[in-house]
Amino acid sequence: MHNDHRSHNQRRSYDRASQGDRNAQGGARQNRGPRPGGKSGDFRKGGKPGGFRKDSKPGGYRKDDRGPRDGKPSDFRKGGKPGGFRKDGKPGSFRKDDRGPRDGKPGGYRKDGKPGDFRKDGKPGGFRKDDRGPRDEQRSGADRKDFRARDGKPTGGSAPRKDFGPRTDRGPRRDSREAGHPREVFIDGKLMAAPDQDAPQDRGPRFDGPRDGGRGGAARRDQVRRQKAHKATTARELALAAIHQLRERDAFAQDIIAKTIDISPLSREDRAFATRLVLGVVSTRGTLEDIITGCMDSPDDAAPAVRDALCLSAYEIVFLQKSPHAAVDQGVELVKSVAPRAGGLANAVLRRVVRAKEAFPFGDPRTDIAAYARLHGFPVWLAKRLIAELGPEGARDFMVASNEPAPVYIAVNALKAATDEEVVSVLAAAHAEPEAMALGGCAVPGCYKVASGVPLLDGRVRRMINQGLLLVSDATSQAVADLVVGDTAPESFLEIGAGRATKTILDQSIAYRRYGKQILEYVTVDVHAFKTKLLQERAEQYGVHVSEAIIGDATDLDALVGERTFDRVFIDSPCTGLGTLRRHADIRWRLRPETIAESAELDARLLESAASHVAPGGILAYATCTVTHEENADAVEAFLATEAGAAFEVVPCRNPDLDIELPFFSTVLEPGGPDAHFLALLRRKA
Repeated sequence: MHNDHRSHNQRRSYDRASQGDRNAQGGARQNRGPRPGGKSGDFRKGGKPGGFRKDSKPGGYRKDDRGPRDGKPSDFRKGGKPGGFRKDGKPGSFRKDDRGPRDGKPGGYRKDGKPGDFRKDGKPGGFRKDDRGPRDEQRSGADRKDFRARDGKPTGGSAPRKDFGPRTDRGPRRDSREAGHPREVFIDGKLMAAPDQDAPQDRGPRFDGPRDGGRGGAARRDQVRRQKAHKATTARELALAAIHQLRERDAFAQDIIAKTIDISPLSREDRAFATRLVLGVVSTRGTLEDIITGCMDSPDDAAPAVRDALCLSAYEIVFLQKSPHAAVDQGVELVKSVAPRAGGLANAVLRRVVRAKEAFPFGDPRTDIAAYARLHGFPVWLAKRLIAELGPEGARDFMVASNEPAPVYIAVNALKAATDEEVVSVLAAAHAEPEAMALGGCAVPGCYKVASGVPLLDGRVRRMINQGLLLVSDATSQAVADLVVGDTAPESFLEIGAGRATKTILDQSIAYRRYGKQILEYVTVDVHAFKTKLLQERAEQYGVHVSEAIIGDATDLDALVGERTFDRVFIDSPCTGLGTLRRHADIRWRLRPETIAESAELDARLLESAASHVAPGGILAYATCTVTHEENADAVEAFLATEAGAAFEVVPCRNPDLDIELPFFSTVLEPGGPDAHFLALLRRKA
């Protein structure tokens, strides 16, 4: 793919001139000097110039590209006719091997002289079935050489549409897929776009026969260049494979990353880059899809696997501000890796994305809420909700932070590590730059911030993780666990929504650090059997004591634990998770406006169910990782107003920084800071 500012023939002339330079430096001709008789070094037998054929007629470049003949234009062929003409002298366009224009007509013209972007019957259409590029617009050589012509107007087809909707005024599609024809297939274990059923087979580069007495016909330079095609970087290919799996399996990004990127043999830097690409594409997928659709004639022009690759490259162009040339080149190669014949489509679409970026977010974010949401890669409804919940400034900080790489925090497991220094010294040796953390003026025991996630891939650090000496967990999550365990050792503890044991490990580690022993009666409840199984495995890995792991619905605790009561009942609410968008990129485009109300309703049922299982004087802790009032303070206030909630009182949280007591503990999501969490501590009246 050429993105320079020279015409097609100029590039070919330049390439051949470069070949001539290489020949002069020791290439195929080796600059053998003058031959006997005083004739110049490029004269052949008979004294004729090397650029002339045996019949003394001028010609162009020979098939071995050894130089010009008699100063004629570099693309002249047999008979002195320009290379853009066929043997019969009639004008044409690009030949099937794309070796040059014919008679100066746009490259889209075919043998019959009709525009190449038209079908055989001369009727216009959109993208062809094999996704090789647009056909309702003439693609001149200018489209191949630059994003803009000299007059400043876009080239290479129409500019991206502003409405980002599918066109309805296009002609009939060519060779439309028959019902049931698969859009994607697996080839050698790789998800590929399905080829056209009636598409001609590619026979590869064509070589002409011997010439000049059998001196040997070599492939033309452009054919050789096509054989030596560029390849997308391994990090991008791995990221694309992960994105394919996310879409096909409707899985969560972190789960797929752990099973693909984290265990790959790539360097630590490449794994970090691949992870950034996956999380970035997933978190801004809706916006990327709008951009891609707006740069195509129809959303159906590309198979899902092709759209995945286009979205990845569009993310680099729009949100990572990558070089357009590099991003387009890599995007084309990514598309070709899943749909070899879709390179033309990828090139056309991504060039339009580059031009569309100049107008992104397609409106004034100060006055247009849709443009404001698009600027940050958020659904419009969620941007409106965040402004209502946090105010304009808070919403802006929240959305900016949500698109940044999440800071990395670790917790030293006191159950396995003799001292924090034992772990911190290894982190420092791995260049993690560990820094002790404090939130709200209070130190978080065993919590350290590290420079990035790259040191965690160091073999020494991985070994400590596998041995259970340290746990990767957000600083706010660790602070919540510290507050829930409390200053007095509980004899019994019930954790609702235990999930994969992160809070379980933190709770018991803090208890051991503070009281010298684990909580003896520690019961967990989760509705998912697979999570409970993972909890038990991780508890063993980290040396955590769990007396009972129950699988069941916590909205009916009576059926699970009977009439038992506990000193601590901790509800780790299954909330919308808006405070963890950086770590769980899938959330923002999975959520719907009604999801927040449904979550708040579930929280109310969990609080009511847990209330009767708190011992007198015990603590009911309610925690979320979201920022909506409906799931946080409003949910607690609504519970306290019920008959079951009347037996509880709020335990305020002291903030030493402000030297005040607040009814609830909460943090906001800001750039560079930890996740947003909420915690309410309610004591049952004796």
